[in-house]
Amino acid sequence: MTRSANTQTPSLAPIFISHGSPMLVARQSTPAFDFLHQQLGPHLEGAAAIMVISAHWQAATPTISTAPLQHTIHDFYGFPDALYQLHYDVAGAPDLAREIANRLDFATDDVRGLDHGAWMPMILARPEADIPVFQLSMLERGSPLDHYALGKKLRALRDLDVLVIGSGALTHNLRSLDPNDGPQIDAWAEEFCDWMVTHANAHDIDSLLAYRTKAPHARMAHPHDDHLMPFYVALGAADENYVSKTLHHSIEFANLAMTALRFYDQEEADKAA
Repeated sequence: MTRSANTQTPSLAPIFISHGSPMLVARQSTPAFDFLHQQLGPHLEGAAAIMVISAHWQAATPTISTAPLQHTIHDFYGFPDALYQLHYDVAGAPDLAREIANRLDFATDDVRGLDHGAWMPMILARPEADIPVFQLSMLERGSPLDHYALGKKLRALRDLDVLVIGSGALTHNLRSLDPNDGPQIDAWAEEFCDWMVTHANAHDIDSLLAYRTKAPHARMAHPHDDHLMPFYVALGAADENYVSKTLHHSIEFANLAMTALRFYDQEEADKAA
């Protein structure tokens, strides 16, 4: 299954999204909800399947979910009952997932479904569940460089019409959130986001990989690395001469960035200009 040389073929350039709180689905009144519900869907066109790398699945070795039906995992606690009634029981792509696992020497998991980092944005962007979805795990204790290298292994998946989506958060400090989600936005969150986007636009990969020591407010933005690692997978999956485009940026709960980026190849960017 290979892509045809058609200039009208939709892009399969990798995407990084910030999936936010599970309450995003219920609140339905935020810029991030509007983006995921109204604008992300067209970016998924043309994909035979979608591989999601979520911040909520880590394994000792890269592992692909190969279940024929990717059941909904409610991997969160203390939220309204209505959220636990939501299901996005989309089909997986077991044959394709196993082919990828064999090519890349990844492990497989034929039981696991989709955690909320995968199903929550998909239930908004593609409620009809008409594109197969499966997940690839992150690496336990993996560094930015480890996840960037993992992403580079995924570059060939475009030839299989597989869209790579990294799902995490550009900032993620749960202890610092404003539970009332007032109008105030913490300056440190904006400064961190600006730094990340600026260096992604400039292809400054070395600085991005060393964000812990180079980015402003890195410790505030990410007390732990997990929610930023999907960004590095998406970045690694991009073409060497990618053109970074911000699809969405907003901040919720004072400092939870809901930024989404897409890493187009140069030819796609030139055609869109």
